[in-house]
Amino acid sequence: MCGIFGYVAHKKTNAVEECLKGLQALEYRGYDSAGLAGIKQGKIHFYKRVGKVRNLKELVFEEEVALEIGIAHTRWATHGGLTEQNAHPQLDSSHSLALIHNGIIENYQEIRFNLMNLGKEFVSETDTEVISQLLAYEYTDFAFIPSLVRTLEQLEGSFAIACIHKDFPDAIFASARDCPLIIAKCKKTDDIFISSDANALSRQDMELIFLHDGEIAQISAGIITLYDKKGLIIQKAFESISLCSKSSSKEGFEHFMLKEIFDQPLSLSQVIKNRFDSHTAKVQIHECKDLGQIEHIRLIGCGTSYHAGLLVSSIFEEMLQIETSAEIASEFRYKDPILRKNSLVIAISQSGETADTLAALRLAKSKGAKTLGFGNVMHSSLFREADLFIDLKAGPEVSVCSTKAFTSQIASLLLFALYLKQTIKGVDVALDTTFFHHLESLSGIVTDVLQQKDLIRSFAEKYADYENFFFIGRNLMYPTSMEAALKLKEISYINATAYPAGELKHGPIALIDETIPTIAFLGNEKTLSKTFSNLTEIQARKGKILALSPRHFTKITTITNDVIWLQNDLPDFFSAIPYSVAAQLLAYYIAKKRGKEIDQPRNLAKAVTVE
Repeated sequence: MCGIFGYVAHKKTNAVEECLKGLQALEYRGYDSAGLAGIKQGKIHFYKRVGKVRNLKELVFEEEVALEIGIAHTRWATHGGLTEQNAHPQLDSSHSLALIHNGIIENYQEIRFNLMNLGKEFVSETDTEVISQLLAYEYTDFAFIPSLVRTLEQLEGSFAIACIHKDFPDAIFASARDCPLIIAKCKKTDDIFISSDANALSRQDMELIFLHDGEIAQISAGIITLYDKKGLIIQKAFESISLCSKSSSKEGFEHFMLKEIFDQPLSLSQVIKNRFDSHTAKVQIHECKDLGQIEHIRLIGCGTSYHAGLLVSSIFEEMLQIETSAEIASEFRYKDPILRKNSLVIAISQSGETADTLAALRLAKSKGAKTLGFGNVMHSSLFREADLFIDLKAGPEVSVCSTKAFTSQIASLLLFALYLKQTIKGVDVALDTTFFHHLESLSGIVTDVLQQKDLIRSFAEKYADYENFFFIGRNLMYPTSMEAALKLKEISYINATAYPAGELKHGPIALIDETIPTIAFLGNEKTLSKTFSNLTEIQARKGKILALSPRHFTKITTITNDVIWLQNDLPDFFSAIPYSVAAQLLAYYIAKKRGKEIDQPRNLAKAVTVE
């Protein structure tokens, strides 16, 4: 959440254009407000606008802003409302410095109170202004690094910052503690970039340095000087990485979400590409090793990633006969989890920067567990911190509402389960080949689901005016229904509650009447008849039902004619994927019917980098 970007050119040029390009690439991390700042003729010049980056862009173009260096920010609000006063950059009272910030300062109120007693006047509600005012108070005698060190020592929490000071008109200062921040140098031009996310670094010839543990960078034209958290000069090697720019094209689709839903046949095929030898029926995941002695598995994640982990946890247990559980990362990190020497903790995160997931990963490592990351962003914090890492290969996902990353998580985890079974249990060629071929068939099955978009749209328009929904399923269809309910909540702002179908009679059935539709997931063959019985209980209470059902289960038409017919012969292990795709389309078309902002829904951001 929040996006940080900075630019220092090797030769004099206008930094504004590069900063705006960086912000546009980072806007998925926050779009409550945007701002930028630089130094000109010995003074701090800053520009802010509430709303999208385009509003800031209109302002700086109208005023023909030109700056030789620049820091820029797109905000996801944590402290204070959506106002220009709360937008970044935040300045000190005398406008001697400007600072942008990602993260949360946990003791900001205490520091703010102390500074107010010293006569400092605050103009915003943010914890970011506290850093600016404190840094200005600590600053003496042109000794900026010692002043910054003293400031950072007083801050509690995780953060990434970039700042400029009028006494150093050619420099940007940056630091990070438990928040991602990248310093990137272009090998051809010596231009230097600062970014909280590699997605904003569009050039393909970058050398990168990742700041962590309170490290500080001082950046001027072609020069990067690094300090540890005590202010001592340190040396860090560059990492030479070829970065691919994130495509901003919707390729003819109205929204990125719809494009990414339709990307799934390709993204699912990418999961297994070059990872299976059909001659030996052997999974080849070269990223993994030394997993033959695993006796215990924990899957951790937040939101959609948690749902993926929950869904596959029972599959892991059944396939591997190894104790497996899934936990919400933000809860796991505050427990004292029992982890053994041969425990494997699998951290799942689309962005690889989810703060709670990373904190849970660090806890698992501190207890001696082996850690494995499943992520969609190479060179993310998850990539760097996990012992092992598997790339989802889903490709860039721009819409805040995750679609193809979720199905790629499931498919990747299923493939990994097969890999573990072969590693731990040995190879059953016939069985493993069949399992793999089911994975391989998912691309075509999802294509069939997508061809039903017009039918799904018609149901979406029928149900779009309801304000409350139940989503139900049993066994693997329960976490599938949880993810489907989340999709509807995220982009339609409708109250959607997911429940195990068998639990309805233990309380929630009291809410059933003709005003609350139920979306029922019947993709689990072993619980099909039981789920049908639960639906008859809903029908008896005049509840409306939209069923997602396998084609052979025609019995469903005795209680509802609203049916989305899906695959007939896919085993239960794999059925969550086509059912999820159908639910994604349903949520999309309901949100569209209601006229909502689909790609950037209110209050949400793509990468949740605050706790």
